Amino acid sequence: MVCGLAEVCFDVFDSLECLGDFRHISFAGLGSAVVFKSVLLALMAHHESFFIGGFVFQATSGEIVERNRPTPLEEIYDALLGLKNELRYKRRTGLPKKAPQPLIPDYFRAYKVVTTGRACYVVLQ
Repeated sequence: MVCGLAEVCFDVFDSLECLGDFRHISFAGLGSAVVFKSVLLALMAHHESFFIGGFVFQATSGEIVERNRPTPLEEIYDALLGLKNELRYKRRTGLPKKAPQPLIPDYFRAYKVVTTGRACYVVLQ
């Protein structure tokens, strides 16, 4: 039995009047990939406990929100969800990075739709 979807929100709305005011925030020593991996592990545990059929979330995208970010969120999420498996290169050295390994189990499938300023993801069983 599958019991619906879980929605995940990564944005911080504190002191914002509207979504147009969103700006990237950073926490020392806490990269986007680390946060996403932790959330994904929590979602998998939630799936096993409550039999959710999948989850949805959004990543900011676009020049303004990505200005101070070395790797766009959309690129990180695409790689971690198995939507992108092309070879990537380190900016400083030009050497190839390790091939991205999807973090979702084989019985889940990720989908993506891009709108202005947002990449919307749905991961279904």
